[in-house]
Amino acid sequence: MGRLLAFVLQYRMGYRRKVVQDNLLRVFGAQTVQERQAIERGFYRYLGGLLWDLFCSLRRSGVGLAQQIHLENPEVLAQASADQRSLVLLTSHYGNWEWIARRLAAEPSVQFWFVYKPLGRRWAERWLRRWRERQGLVPVPIKEVRPRLKQFFENDSPATPVALYLGADQSPTPHSRWIVGTFLGQRTLMYQGPEELSRAYGLRPVYVGIEPLEGGKYRVRLEEAPQGWELEPSGFLMQWYMDRLSQQIFRAPSFWLWSHRRWKLEGLDRPSTSL
Repeated sequence: MGRLLAFVLQYRMGYRRKVVQDNLLRVFGAQTVQERQAIERGFYRYLGGLLWDLFCSLRRSGVGLAQQIHLENPEVLAQASADQRSLVLLTSHYGNWEWIARRLAAEPSVQFWFVYKPLGRRWAERWLRRWRERQGLVPVPIKEVRPRLKQFFENDSPATPVALYLGADQSPTPHSRWIVGTFLGQRTLMYQGPEELSRAYGLRPVYVGIEPLEGGKYRVRLEEAPQGWELEPSGFLMQWYMDRLSQQIFRAPSFWLWSHRRWKLEGLDRPSTSL
């Protein structure tokens, strides 16, 4: 069924096909047309499989996903709990990010906050929020992250540390906080919020590394930011994250969300100063 959906998305609907092709040309311009077409076909197969897997797993628990998502080092979460130190899990729209979130949330070590941008349609937003809550996630709209963190840390003895699950790979809005960096070999505007939150609240940044396996499975490895990153100039953490993600995408490019207009704000030159 996933392959059928892929065929419909790519050839019948032409779902964002021009965006996909433009992005692939930008990043893989040195490759042949045939090589880029192979990545494009792989992307639509991945997207069709992703949609089908999500549909079929609406009632599957995070614990049940352990066979699909192999978490190599859950001790990173356990150590955060032992240290009473909250985390920022720097993830991306790569692989099955919903499955991976639910798998990580099944670990009892931390409170799992799924940070997201609310949908425009209210009925869809309510349904998706309730569904994520049933999966053991704590959905937190992106605009509520700062006030909720402030409230959380105002508690003299917060019970269990939180883990913010942040997909920071998409294009920032003109009014969000961003800096200029490099991603996939391209000059790219990057969200600055995850780094600012980490510095402001002493959160431990952790990169969520994802390796696609056969049969729609994934291997996940949690990688902590380099020791002493807080002493580096502003922007160090986000560039470290972008470098790790770029390496991951280059290893298996079809599993990233190429249908997003990632470089639509490339004409902006100065870092944003708005909150």
